[in-house]
Amino acid sequence: MGNLHGRAREGVWLVDDSPTQLSVCQAALEPQFRVSTFTSGGAALERLDTGPVPEVIILDWHMPDMSGVEVCRFIRGQFDLAELPVLILTASGTSDTLLEALAAGANDFVQKPVSDLEVRARVAGLVRLSAAHAELQATQRTLHVEAEFRERFMGMLAHDLRQPLNTIHLASQTLALAEGTAGKANSALGMQQRAVARMKRMIDELLDFTRSRPETGMPIQRQSTDLASIARHTLDEMRPGWSSHQLTLHAAQPCVGSWDPDRLAQVCSNLIANALEHSAPRSPVDVSVSASAGVAELMVSNLGDVIPETILSTLFEAFRRGKSVTPSSGVGLGLYIVDQIVRAHGGSIVADSSESGTKFTVRLPQNA
Repeated sequence: MGNLHGRAREGVWLVDDSPTQLSVCQAALEPQFRVSTFTSGGAALERLDTGPVPEVIILDWHMPDMSGVEVCRFIRGQFDLAELPVLILTASGTSDTLLEALAAGANDFVQKPVSDLEVRARVAGLVRLSAAHAELQATQRTLHVEAEFRERFMGMLAHDLRQPLNTIHLASQTLALAEGTAGKANSALGMQQRAVARMKRMIDELLDFTRSRPETGMPIQRQSTDLASIARHTLDEMRPGWSSHQLTLHAAQPCVGSWDPDRLAQVCSNLIANALEHSAPRSPVDVSVSASAGVAELMVSNLGDVIPETILSTLFEAFRRGKSVTPSSGVGLGLYIVDQIVRAHGGSIVADSSESGTKFTVRLPQNA
């Protein structure tokens, strides 16, 4: 059957070799529908093969090159009854004519001379059928994507949660065998704390992923917020866990806008953590905050391997992760969540990567 995904739908097509009949039917339909006319079945099929697909196609039974029934049979080889409804016009109202039209795959037929009210009513019913089928197809595609997402998600979640749990288990065994040795006990405790922090971040990302909806996006609560202050507090919280890196903030003055402070803290935390995880030990990570012409800009940059263009184009998709120097602390949702939060604020985010480093740039309108 035909694949309508990505193909435009174009009103009602009227196919008749009689200019007079075309004019009569077009006049009857145009107050309610967009109508395109064709003087032969071949012309309609040629357009159907390469162009948009009509919501309904109306075929005259008797045409010189191809009859309406022949055109209908050809269409049914490509599209089913709900994908592309067919209405046949005929001067004959016998039961044999009706049976032949239905056997060819017609949805309905109207006897000539055409009644304006009848043809509009029958076309309206077929348009509703076509629209319902298109909606069903869209729902099926969405369900298919969601099913694939769930399968990938469960596999990644099981793998990623196993690692911190193993760390906690190993640390617990070390504590049991430490026998009062303070150094070993403190080391094991630190392992547990880092593993718990990683698991907490995974769970937070998953919760945010479930809150985000394609129709409404990420929920936010706007209030007067200083982005520079949020970036500074985020860096202060992260420095103890990344003492081998140099974390630098460039923010000459406050940068205030109407934003959700908790969500922007997530943006800062995720971008900085991403920069740290994908850079070599003791390498610098720079954060800058500035504003100009009503737009705030947050930049996070690091020195690391160049990200290929093929990966750059998918960085903000869910469950996408690159190779990091440190063990993964998430399930591949961090940058996706950043993108969703930025979009919810009416902003944008881009990533650039070259030999001189990788930079993420977030732009947010200060008064959306």
